[in-house]
Amino acid sequence: MKLSMEYDVAIIGGGPAGSATALALKQQGISKILVVESGRYETIRIGESIPPDTRILLDELGILEDFLQEKHETCFGSCSSWGNDELGYNDFLFNPYGNGWHLDRRRFNAFLAQKAMEKGVELHCGTKVQSCDRIPSEGFQLQLVGEDKQTETVTTSFLVDATGARGSFAKSFGARKLFLDQLICAIAFFDLPPSSHFSKLTLLEAVEYGWWYVAKLPNNRLATVVASEPSIIRETGLHRIENWLAYLKETKHVSKELVDCSAIDSFSVSSTPQAKVPKIMACTAPSFRLDRTTGNGWLAVGDAASAFDPISSQGIYKALWDSLKAGKAIASYLHGDSRGLEEYESLISSRFDNYLTQRNYFYQMEQRWPTSPFWQRRQERTSLTNSELPLAIARIS
Repeated sequence: MKLSMEYDVAIIGGGPAGSATALALKQQGISKILVVESGRYETIRIGESIPPDTRILLDELGILEDFLQEKHETCFGSCSSWGNDELGYNDFLFNPYGNGWHLDRRRFNAFLAQKAMEKGVELHCGTKVQSCDRIPSEGFQLQLVGEDKQTETVTTSFLVDATGARGSFAKSFGARKLFLDQLICAIAFFDLPPSSHFSKLTLLEAVEYGWWYVAKLPNNRLATVVASEPSIIRETGLHRIENWLAYLKETKHVSKELVDCSAIDSFSVSSTPQAKVPKIMACTAPSFRLDRTTGNGWLAVGDAASAFDPISSQGIYKALWDSLKAGKAIASYLHGDSRGLEEYESLISSRFDNYLTQRNYFYQMEQRWPTSPFWQRRQERTSLTNSELPLAIARIS
């Protein structure tokens, strides 16, 4: 067992929300910060698109110029078949912030973590939290365990839950998820031919059983996603490659874009040979917010606080936005003023209400399949509920 260490803030989860919160805290003058990450930034991550105004948040975090040097794939906007059979266009030509980006998510996550370490943040990779106990009037005591099974005890004055949609620690503090919806995304990757001039626009196509999405990634690859609800994914077998490809062929627009592409069975995402992904990846995409995102000495950020429908393409933007607000709220709390946490709570709730209005409007636009279970449920389910929706991906297999 290693000796106990003391921190001002411990952040559980080293994804975009966790690393960006660490950067925001450094800007607020907080010195002793620990980020606990269970992985090692070698795994494929999904959720690639960020809008042009993300550059404002990156600039506020002090990392915009370094991000631009990463050379992620440029995104000039989107085209979609939504509400009718023809494609409509929404480009960034006149956006004052220029273009957006399609990210290599694994590389982006590692980039944010590296920037945090360069600012003096301590990062423990390959480490999990074995237990978390409150210390009266002092904060929390965490028992950490590494891949080598060695344990370490740390104490922290403040705890940040950045564990994604699991929200593991917020839940243990009594927070409950208020659900709106639950989708499953079945994803495959394709190599573009060397001569390809694939559009720098994302492509979205609504279908009777859900919607398809295609985006170009760095290294001349495409991410292709079909989103539906768990029961439909299970009944159609869309989580199996043969069924997935059959449904893909029936699309009007997406299939045309992939006609000369080759599907990837698996590929390495790092120098580690074991870092492979199957031809089809399936992941849950819940839409919810916590009934409370802060408490005595803790708060939740990113998808641990609230998760949006992937149709919004706001996951990364939301994580960075949360981090900047969280940094100010935590600094205020550590200096004896808890009003920052109250303001953060209000901001998260208000932002979700805005998202809810936009999400409902967007799904109501699609009226081509009035008897489709997918569209009926999306259009009927317009407000939060206390009832927990099924999250287990295993149920579709």
